[in-house]
Amino acid sequence: MIIFTTILILFFVLRIFNLTGIPVFVDEAIYIRWSQIMRAESTLRFLPLSDGKQPLFMWITMSFLKFISDPLIAGRLVSIMAGFSSLVAVNLLTYLLTNKKSTAAISALIYAILPCTVFFDRMALVDSLLASFGLWSLIFGILTIKTLRLDTAMLLGFSLGFGLLTKSPAIFFYSYLPVIFLFFHQKIDKKSVLKSFGLILVALIISQAMYNILRLGPNFHLVNSRNQDYLFSFSEVLTHPLNPLIRNLKESFSWMFIMVTPFLLWLTIPAFIKSRKSTIFLLTIFFLPLISQASVAKVYTTRYILFCIVVLIPIFAIGLSKFKNKHIFPITLVSLTFPIFLSIWQVTSPNTSLLPKETKYGYFQEWTAGWGQKEVGDYLINLGKGGQKIVVVTEGFFGSLPDGLQIYTQKYQNITVIGSPWPVREIPDNLSNSLKDPKNIAFLVLNKSRNELKPSDLQRLKLIASYDKTPRPDGSIESLQLYQLIK
Repeated sequence: MIIFTTILILFFVLRIFNLTGIPVFVDEAIYIRWSQIMRAESTLRFLPLSDGKQPLFMWITMSFLKFISDPLIAGRLVSIMAGFSSLVAVNLLTYLLTNKKSTAAISALIYAILPCTVFFDRMALVDSLLASFGLWSLIFGILTIKTLRLDTAMLLGFSLGFGLLTKSPAIFFYSYLPVIFLFFHQKIDKKSVLKSFGLILVALIISQAMYNILRLGPNFHLVNSRNQDYLFSFSEVLTHPLNPLIRNLKESFSWMFIMVTPFLLWLTIPAFIKSRKSTIFLLTIFFLPLISQASVAKVYTTRYILFCIVVLIPIFAIGLSKFKNKHIFPITLVSLTFPIFLSIWQVTSPNTSLLPKETKYGYFQEWTAGWGQKEVGDYLINLGKGGQKIVVVTEGFFGSLPDGLQIYTQKYQNITVIGSPWPVREIPDNLSNSLKDPKNIAFLVLNKSRNELKPSDLQRLKLIASYDKTPRPDGSIESLQLYQLIK
C-alpha cells in the first residue's frame, strides 16, 4: 500500500502540475464547446454526432464543468481520471498475467511516468478514455474465458460498450476476444467451448445495445460517413496494400522511440525470456489493431496509437522483474530514468520538451495550437465589465476558432463570438455591420498565416495584441492576432 500510494502521488503530480502549460488544442476546443452547449441545452445531448463523433467524453465533461470554472481544466481533468482508471487497470492486468504484486506495482509505476501517457492524460481528448476501456476489456475478457462467469461477461460487455461510445477505434477491442480465447481457454471440450462462446455473445449483445443508444440522436448515420473521411476503403487498400501501411508503421515506431523510449522497449527481450506466453499474448494484442489501423488510416497522429501502447506496459514490468539481487537496481535506474526525465520536462516546459515532430507541429506550432486564446478571452471579459457590447469575428466556423475563444467567453452575455470563412481576404460583413450599433465594439481574431487582408482593409484595423506560437524548425513563427475595427 505504501508503494502504491507513492505511485499515485507521482501519477497525480505529473498530470496536475502546470496543467494549462499547453494551450488549448483544436480538438479540445471543439469537445469542450460541445460539452458547454450540451450542458446548457438538454435537447442537444447528442450534438457530437453532427460531426460523426461519439459523445461519452463530452457527457462526462459536462459534469466537471458544473464544479470547475476553467473549462480547459475541467476537460483535462476528465482525461486525468481516465488515466487513473488505466493505471489501476494496468496494475490488475499485470497481476492477472503474472500473479505477482511486485510486478504489478512496477507496471503501475511505468504507466505513471511514461511520457506517452503523461502527455495525453493531460489533454482534454478522448484517447485516454479509449485506452482505459481497452485495458478493462482485456481484463474482463481474460476473466470471462478463465472463469466462464456471467458477471465478468457482462462487465466485458459494458467495457466494450463504453469504448464504442467513446471513439470508433474501440471496434478493434472485439479483435481481443479470439486472441484471449486462444491463449486462456483452459478446457478444450464441447461444453466449455460452447459456454465461452455464449458468454462472449452476451458481451457482444450488451456492447451493441449500448452503442445503439446513439440512434436516439438525429445524426447517427454521420458516424460511419465521417469515419470514411479518415480511412481508405477495403477495395482501395487492396490496390495499394503497403501504402499507407509502411509509412504509418514507420511513424508509429518513431513516435514510440520518443514517447516510450528505447530504455523501456528493450525490456521486451527479457520479458520474452521470462514469460513467453504473456509476452506473445500482449504483443499480439498490440500489433493487431496497430497494423489494422496503419493499413487504412489516411490521417495518422500520435494519439491514435495510445490504446495500443498501454498494453505493452505489463511487458516492460515483466522484463524488469526478471532481474534479481544486485542487477535489479542498476537495470531499473537505466530503464526508468530517461522516461521520467522526459515526463518531467513535458510538465515543466512543454513547448521546449522532446516530442515527436508531428506532436510539436499540431499542439504547439500551427493554427491548431491555441496560444493566446485565453489571453484574448480575458481581455474581452475585462473590457466588457464596463457594460460595452462586444462583437468578435474569427476565422473559421468550427475548431480552434471560434470554439477556442467561445469556451472562455460563453458565460458573458455581452460578448458575441461569430465565425467567418478563412483565409480572411476582406473585412467580414458581419464585423462591419456590427458597428451600425454605436454601443458595439468590434474585434477580429485570426491566425497570421490566414490573414490575407489588403492594405486598405488593414488601415481600418488596429492591432491590439499578437500572441506568438512555438517557433517552427525553420525559424518561422505562427501567431494569433487580435484586431479592433475602427469606427
